[in-house]
Amino acid sequence: MAFPDWVMLDPYVFRDGPFPDDDPTAAIGHNSRGDKVGVRFLLRAPPEPSSIFLDWEAGTGDCDDFSVVAAHRDAVLFQMGYLVSLGPSNAYKAFDYLLYRAAGAGGSSPSLDLLAPFGGSVDELKARMEADGLIRLTNQHLRRLKCLDIGVLCRDGEEFAVAELQITRSEVGPELHVLRSSTSSRKWELKRPPITPANGGSLDLEKFLWDWDADTVIPFGSYLCWVDYCLGILFCDMFDENPQLHYLEFPADVRGACFGGCCQAVGVTNGVMKLVSLVPDDGLIAENYTPESGFTIVCWTLRMDEMDKMVWEKDAVLKSDYLWSMLKPDFLWPLDEFPFITTNRFPRVQFPLISIDDSSVIYLVLAQNGMVEEAGYNYDETWLLAIDMSKMTLKMSFPYINDEMGDPSPEMLAFAEDKFWRFEPFLAADFSRHFNLRCPRLSKQICMESALLPQKRKFGCAEYLPLDGPSLAIF
Repeated sequence: MAFPDWVMLDPYVFRDGPFPDDDPTAAIGHNSRGDKVGVRFLLRAPPEPSSIFLDWEAGTGDCDDFSVVAAHRDAVLFQMGYLVSLGPSNAYKAFDYLLYRAAGAGGSSPSLDLLAPFGGSVDELKARMEADGLIRLTNQHLRRLKCLDIGVLCRDGEEFAVAELQITRSEVGPELHVLRSSTSSRKWELKRPPITPANGGSLDLEKFLWDWDADTVIPFGSYLCWVDYCLGILFCDMFDENPQLHYLEFPADVRGACFGGCCQAVGVTNGVMKLVSLVPDDGLIAENYTPESGFTIVCWTLRMDEMDKMVWEKDAVLKSDYLWSMLKPDFLWPLDEFPFITTNRFPRVQFPLISIDDSSVIYLVLAQNGMVEEAGYNYDETWLLAIDMSKMTLKMSFPYINDEMGDPSPEMLAFAEDKFWRFEPFLAADFSRHFNLRCPRLSKQICMESALLPQKRKFGCAEYLPLDGPSLAIF
């Protein structure tokens, strides 16, 4: 198989260009101000993360950023932001959305298309500035800086929908901005869907609007699902002309028990929605868990009961003591440093992720503070673990970040520092399988790794082969 069926997409974006002409993953597009933008990937099977590479020659300003937002089927949605001058002393952070499609029409190369401007074109922003004298920054604009509230959904053919949900505490209610490829204008439409309990009953709407704070957006069938890891999920049918938001709470022992995506994840495996949560034994909210912290990994499956109501069914439980016993000291750390009770280098577990193709497998990030003073830069020693919850075994591991960087380049230093200060969850995506459908033998070049950190590479994703070196399978 040339490419993995699904990937753990690393949100960190490497700046790299120009791209090789024969890179099968590369696509070129342009943003609203006419900048040429190129994207390519290095795709690897989990638990190894896959990398994003960006060629944006004009994007060198301090406020020029590029982020991966969402993915579904062959599509990956990117957000890029940059300052737009609106006068001698006024600037505004504008956003563009670019949609990458791995499976081009008729089996062509991947595409990178600019979507209609959200919030107005540059000319429209300038006109508003001239008319009103200012453009107010809203809370939603600030949330957009963090790439929150927006997702992408694909269905048969080339049809897709991109949507952003804005939850406000005003009497206006939720605002759903939708861009659908099936409409002739391909412009953003504003809809105001009501919020109703998914299984009937009552809902304290005022309290809900006050508490709601979405962490991620998940595609599920014909729905986009806005997830607040402290509360539950809002389901919305993207292809309904009069959509509604159906609210489903998380199980009682999960609600409010975590810091967003640090300790919980929602995912879809073979069409079935799953929930995994790291639940503290003492009931205290934690951002991460160490050997001193008692916790339980709990997996849930969303099912329909005999009354056609959506219910969460608990199907796997793993206690933290058993997890730590899996992580043998001679496997992950030197013996003289385990169990780290007398040092400040406590290992900690965070950021669960659900496999797209195996409902029994979850992935965890295991990290501990690195030898910062010796290295001269900040980093966390980090492993990515694949846990089989049905067999209660460590299936595979991958050393993601450690001190064997040698003489790291400035780009690698930036990578390690970024992960140290703001580690973000990986994005589960299966666009990689569409390269196999388009052309089963895109390249004969073997993707080999020469370091434990991703290095700046001169090629895109070539033929995938599992690596025997840094990965370890335990059966």
